Amino acid sequence: MRPGPTARAALVLASFLVLFVLVDRLSGPGRADHGTASGTTESRTTTASTRAPTSATGTSATTRPPATGVPTTTTPPSGSTLRPTKGVTVQVLNGAYVAGLANRVATRVRAAGYQVVAANTAFRTPVSRVYYTSGHRADAEAFRERFPAFQVVAPAPSNLSRQVDLHAVIGQNYPGV
Repeated sequence: MRPGPTARAALVLASFLVLFVLVDRLSGPGRADHGTASGTTESRTTTASTRAPTSATGTSATTRPPATGVPTTTTPPSGSTLRPTKGVTVQVLNGAYVAGLANRVATRVRAAGYQVVAANTAFRTPVSRVYYTSGHRADAEAFRERFPAFQVVAPAPSNLSRQVDLHAVIGQNYPGV
């Protein structure tokens, strides 16, 4: 007995879904800087924001010299020109593969006034960086000023959510790793 057309369609759909997931997980040489991986003990939180994106800005990446010492949450001196943290959504991604590191960093980021929407695991990443979505480059630069361990500021790759303003990816160079 052959399966009916509905069962065949379901099988084809399931096959494509499995293929898509496999290709996504094994997506080639640039994958170390992108996305999140599963199968970890970090918290898995759905990321969403109701705020509409603002206008696009330039897309060139900037690099900061390596930071020294352990990163701390710093409060800018009074009269500072850093952008405010209120309302800026941040996803913290652990690319250093140190258990619990994303949650520890997320606590510091939250204490600085950012709205942390997730703390997850990313693919292994050598250098800590902060990715920004459209209209949030200045927020990313301010984040880097507050957290100098995040040396690279760059536009978010297409596989990261556009509903989150900043994606802070903890790299293997993060102090204390």
